[in-house]
Amino acid sequence: MNTMFVTNNQKAHLAAALELTGSKGFMEDARAVAAYKPGAEGDVDKITSVAVFECFRGGRAELHFGMADGLPLTKELVTATVYLAFHPKAFDLDRLLVRVPCHNTRALIALIKIGFQIEYRDRASLVDGADGIVMSLDRETVIKATAALQPENADEAD
Repeated sequence: MNTMFVTNNQKAHLAAALELTGSKGFMEDARAVAAYKPGAEGDVDKITSVAVFECFRGGRAELHFGMADGLPLTKELVTATVYLAFHPKAFDLDRLLVRVPCHNTRALIALIKIGFQIEYRDRASLVDGADGIVMSLDRETVIKATAALQPENADEAD
């Protein structure tokens, strides 16, 4: 089943993100992107996660993921969110920052596989008082990785 990404209904999606992330609140500039798994015929679509972008400044923003029902953060979800972050018709960012709980190795690994770099450990920075790992991803890193995936002679006609 295909995942659908939805950017409308910001109020409801930000409320869902608060619940899924355990956050006490987001900045006024927060924008949510919700991921839905299509329901069976006649059933409603089910929200699987919400990505919240906030603190937009100087071409960068912070990103928060909220996962439903204990679902893991997957490489596919991170990849789609990164695409939205850097795409010129979406958020058009130059740099993306995330803060991951130190104990969430699955999320840390998923982010590293995408190209995120560990910046530093931020002591007691999470809502529950736990330490967070701050990671970043730059547009340039994404462009280089995308170029590396292209065939060498992609511009030449067959």
